Amino acid sequence: MISKIENIIKSFGVVCIALLFLLMTVQVVLRYGFSYTHFFTEELGRYLLVWSTLAGMAIETRRNGHIRVTFLADRLPPTVKMVWQIFLDVVILVLFLLLVYTGFESTIFNHGQQSSGMQLPLSIPFAAIPIFFAIAAIFTLEKLWHSRKSN
Repeated sequence: MISKIENIIKSFGVVCIALLFLLMTVQVVLRYGFSYTHFFTEELGRYLLVWSTLAGMAIETRRNGHIRVTFLADRLPPTVKMVWQIFLDVVILVLFLLLVYTGFESTIFNHGQQSSGMQLPLSIPFAAIPIFFAIAAIFTLEKLWHSRKSN
């Protein structure tokens, strides 16, 4: 189940990046080739960049690919190091859950406002925050579950 979620998020991120590349290419060609820029290209590009970045953050949370400073942890005895890593994962989980909560509140708050170019509710780009941090929290819970089972 978790692997299926990871594959869906990965595919979504790839589609966002591909659309962003296509959109920016078209924008450059139109701007410099025809002196014309469509009103939605920059705004949609920003939204695609944010959504793809947060999708990548969720994937890297599962892969444990996010940045960590390990020079101190590498010097700890194995048991203490394991406890330290679990403690850090719990702190990260709390942070993710806090971001889900505040992201949800922000999404609801911004639903009544519209974007300047596309006239979309601002809740659409803001929704990336609770969605992808919730997925990252699920991946962190999975990691904590596996670390519990390996002990």
